[in-house]
Amino acid sequence: MQDESQAGRAAVAVARSASALAVAAAVAAVALPLLTGTGYLERLLSTPEAVLAPAYAAAGAWLAGHERSRRIGMLLVTTSAFAGCYVLGLSFTAWGEATGLGARPLAGAAAWLTTWCWIPPLGLVAVLLPLLLPEGRPLGGWWSRLPRVAVGLVTVATVVAAVTPRKLGFTTVPENPLGIDAIEPVVLPVGLSLLGGCVGLMLIGLASLVVRFRRADGVERRQVAWIGYGVAATVIATAVAPWWVRAFAALLIPACIVVAALRYRLYDIDVLVNRTLVAGALLAGAALVYAAVVGWAGSLLGETSRVTSFTAAFTIALLFHPARVRVQRAVDRLLYGDRADPHTLFLRVDDAIRGADSPRLALRDAATAVARGLRLRGVTMSVHLPDGADVETSTGHVDPRLAISFTLDLHGESVGVLHAMPRNGSAILDPQDRVVLAALTGPLASTAQAVRLTHHLERNRDRLVTTREEERRRLRRDLHDGLGPQLAAIAMTVDTAGRVLGRGDTGRTARLLGVAVDQTAEAIADVRRLVRGLRPPALDEFGLVGALTSSGLAATAAAEAGDIPSITVDAELDSSLELPAAVEVAAYRIVQEAVGNALRHDAPRQITVTLREAGDNLAVTVSDDGTGFDPAANRAGVGMASMRERAAELGGTVRLESAPGRGTTVAALLPLRPGDHA
Repeated sequence: MQDESQAGRAAVAVARSASALAVAAAVAAVALPLLTGTGYLERLLSTPEAVLAPAYAAAGAWLAGHERSRRIGMLLVTTSAFAGCYVLGLSFTAWGEATGLGARPLAGAAAWLTTWCWIPPLGLVAVLLPLLLPEGRPLGGWWSRLPRVAVGLVTVATVVAAVTPRKLGFTTVPENPLGIDAIEPVVLPVGLSLLGGCVGLMLIGLASLVVRFRRADGVERRQVAWIGYGVAATVIATAVAPWWVRAFAALLIPACIVVAALRYRLYDIDVLVNRTLVAGALLAGAALVYAAVVGWAGSLLGETSRVTSFTAAFTIALLFHPARVRVQRAVDRLLYGDRADPHTLFLRVDDAIRGADSPRLALRDAATAVARGLRLRGVTMSVHLPDGADVETSTGHVDPRLAISFTLDLHGESVGVLHAMPRNGSAILDPQDRVVLAALTGPLASTAQAVRLTHHLERNRDRLVTTREEERRRLRRDLHDGLGPQLAAIAMTVDTAGRVLGRGDTGRTARLLGVAVDQTAEAIADVRRLVRGLRPPALDEFGLVGALTSSGLAATAAAEAGDIPSITVDAELDSSLELPAAVEVAAYRIVQEAVGNALRHDAPRQITVTLREAGDNLAVTVSDDGTGFDPAANRAGVGMASMRERAAELGGTVRLESAPGRGTTVAALLPLRPGDHA
């Protein structure tokens, strides 16, 4: 560990010393034309090395002091050293041409440096650096071999350029003293091959940045974005700006590399790109307006004068603010979608929901509208179904590690979750995006609830079909196996009695008719049992309240417990209220099951059944003073599931409340018009 620390300090010292020499070389190169009065300063500054040498030196020295970015720092220092040598050699070469002192050995050596010192800065920056950004480590796999290939190509190209026989730029200077005549015939093909290899590696390096960007998390994505911003701005400035702007635009690349490597204010890249696009558009527009107004005013006045310039400037001043507002709005829409105009986004989401053919398709289309409207990388919507399963629909790419979740709540219940992937893969979702997404959870929750209700309806329809077929099968079996044979036996007995009576045996006939009567009584009892299974007869005789207060609950209590507790039925119903048959049966069976559960598990002394109207619902409550239990520690049994299914078939609900030592309460809410809740 100590040896590594000493090696690191030595590397930092070497890097900073080399950086100081590179800066000194660049300063000397610029100072030479200023001090001697020769006029080649513009020519010197038109090459990027004059600016890159001190810029890369400063950035490399800074990064070399940080262990995480030391490799990038050393690479930048190496680049600055060669760039400093090149610009210093170029300055001495130009000075020799201007003063006629090119035959001096120092000027000849300087000219020789200009033949090859430009290759390492260009090769290292364009070929090797993209493979290692942002922190000096290549991608895994076969990508890890490419940096060695890049170093080899740059080294060979530099050596070939340094030993190629050539004139050094002055008529009085002999040919390159290090030139090797034997390689002259192969210089051109070798040079073209090296150039092709370097260009290919440069493209591969750019591809590696794209691959790294796609694979990376939010932090590394922002690092690559900063580097991409610096490269793009430099390329644009080189293409359209004057020489002095190009010289200083080259500073953006090392500056962005420092920001990326040190992870300093990475998330300001969004604001920087936004402001750059707005400024660029306004600058281009102002230039076009100025040229148009000057041309128009010049043709109108017949000459270009101060009046035309003033007119153009005044026009730009008038148009600047409305143009800036419109350009800013357009750039915001390009980068952030409809975040600045939530009303438009809400309308698009609403149109997507309304235009869908089914609730599930509405969910998918709504997720797509949200992702496109906010320029998010992906959106997933998960709906919690009543049976415990989840339905998910996704658009784009959603990484669970980076996605931000929003709960979809409706009527105090969580019906689903919205997972939003931040823009550019960042781990941080912009606060304005959070506000808009939080506002969208309302209509999205309604869509999720529609999916839940549709699923519930489909499940109940399937259950209804299944139940109907099972009931038909049961009735067929009971009629075929029970009532059918009984009727057949009665018919046979009566027939036998008729034949016996024909022979005059009245005694045996009487006995056979007695058997037929008993068989008929058994058949009648079976028919009554079948009818009672379809609907409790007490409901038709006494109604719901009468059936509960007469014998229904007493029979349940007698069957379930030896000591029958006190059972009170408190009905707060209007006498004119006519309950639908389905509601009566559901309420009767729920009360029966709740009372049975209380007797089996709670050992109560008092059970109270309450019936009352609650708006458009019938509220049924069964409470006892028994031992109670902890619902969280005890799974619901078959009885509770049966009560919930009966209520759900009508669109109602059943709620259970209990605590150890405090009894149990079962509260059901049944719609008085079940068809309206289908």
